[in-house]
Amino acid sequence: MAYVLIVHHSPTDKLRTIATTVIEAARDAAAQVSEELDESLEVRERNALEPDGDELYGAAAVILGTTANFGYISGALKHYFDSTFIQNQDREKLFSYWIRGGYDTTGAENALEKIATGFGWTSAAEPVTFTGDIDPHLDELRAMAENTVGAYFLSAST
Repeated sequence: MAYVLIVHHSPTDKLRTIATTVIEAARDAAAQVSEELDESLEVRERNALEPDGDELYGAAAVILGTTANFGYISGALKHYFDSTFIQNQDREKLFSYWIRGGYDTTGAENALEKIATGFGWTSAAEPVTFTGDIDPHLDELRAMAENTVGAYFLSAST
């Protein structure tokens, strides 16, 4: 069964709201794709502190979520990448991400782009990066999740 993997570190209520928004949007989109392809597309969620290289290896696409901490991605997401890289390098995969920062997301954005390049991944949807309140960005987050699943649909149906 094909699946989209959502890997995130969401230790606060605000971040859990973001993760829930993305997961629900991805699951809604996956249900539509499953009907179109006449095969099941699942959405799996993974806490970045509990890396599973086999799960990442088998994913059709991945959506990443993190905070911007001290100009970088969360230590939890960095741990995830460190733990799964050897097994998953040069594995073509569709991906996108969200980053929520308190003041700036530039360093975290640069890090995620470089890491994705190292893994050999291809952007599936415009990432969502922002600072401050989450409410104005919920529609963007939904669209990013839906577009990532939609990119899988386009690649699977060709």
